[in-house]
Amino acid sequence: MFDFALTEAQRALRNRVRAFAAAEIAPFAEAADHDGALPAHLARRFHESDIASPFLTAEPDRPYLADICIVTEELAYACPACASFLMLPVFFNRFLLRHMPADRAAWLRDELRSEHVVTSFAASERDAGSDLHAMAVTVTRTSDGYQLDGRKEYSTNVRLARQVIVVARGPMAEPGTDAIQGTTGRDPGLTWLVIPTDSPGVSIGKRWETLGLRAIDVSPIEFDGVRVSSDCRLGDERAGLQLMNQNLAQSRTGIAAVAVGIARRARDLVLEFGKRRRIYGDRLTRLQDYRFRIADMEKEIAAARSLVWLSAQKYDQGYDHGKEASIAKLYAGQMVMRATEAASLMLGSIGYTGQSLVEKLFRDARHVGIVEGPEPIHREIIFAELLRRGAY
Repeated sequence: MFDFALTEAQRALRNRVRAFAAAEIAPFAEAADHDGALPAHLARRFHESDIASPFLTAEPDRPYLADICIVTEELAYACPACASFLMLPVFFNRFLLRHMPADRAAWLRDELRSEHVVTSFAASERDAGSDLHAMAVTVTRTSDGYQLDGRKEYSTNVRLARQVIVVARGPMAEPGTDAIQGTTGRDPGLTWLVIPTDSPGVSIGKRWETLGLRAIDVSPIEFDGVRVSSDCRLGDERAGLQLMNQNLAQSRTGIAAVAVGIARRARDLVLEFGKRRRIYGDRLTRLQDYRFRIADMEKEIAAARSLVWLSAQKYDQGYDHGKEASIAKLYAGQMVMRATEAASLMLGSIGYTGQSLVEKLFRDARHVGIVEGPEPIHREIIFAELLRRGAY
């Protein structure tokens, strides 16, 4: 469990993804950020590369998280927005394949063989944030399934998504009642549904402008009396909190891998800049302070990657990794902000004006500490898991 050296197969995977990212993503990353649009060819070329298919065609219980973190890190090195567009659907589609009824899962598997299928996730609301008890989107039972009502505010990739996984409160004992049955005061009583985005009553609002990851779509999505059949439910009714605890740790580990990729790119940019730039008659890399800042970046990248791999390995070997996923995401989110801020300062005005990619990386880094639970949430998870499982 503690051998963190890549296997021969993992090195081959890393090199293949690195070559794909260098050819198909890196040349277009800055233009995509400036234009606020993904490269038109990206989804098709990623599907043709066959990089994701092993994660979607294998048995659900096959170890996969360490490999997927290697892929995610390499894609994020080229462009964090593109990495999020390509890899978040892999996590969500795996979830659907595992929790959908067999006939619907078979249909999705056929679709995944033919193209890059985008599935989005809708949980965040403007007035609720991380307070699940304040969630306002509701699901009620109908004679033939469920009805969904309300608005989710910040959903990634939703405009390009074929379906969206929605977390809602309910269903209630009787349509129109206020009490959620079968839950404790600490359980918000959540249910997960998968909703086709072309369903009647689904509308996607104006895209939000974002600080970073400007190439991907982050938009509100509204559900006005959306009716779906009962086989659109994922898991049991009001078991959504359990689903979150069981499944979000995987994508949180992947988000931490994104941070490692961003920090590696920032480190390489300042290293190359320091080799070229001359000051006081010598290269910047001859200055001790400049060298030591890069050494600090390398130290923190190594620590963050080790935490990512620890979380991934624990999951792949069948252990509870919720605590490790939160530690990895918390530390990596802080690390990548320190690394990109240092890189911006080390480049001076060049790093501030956008003449270097560092300015984009600094903006992109901020999302790691926000998505899928901001830092206080993960501190709470870590402390709760410390009490439940014991300290290290």
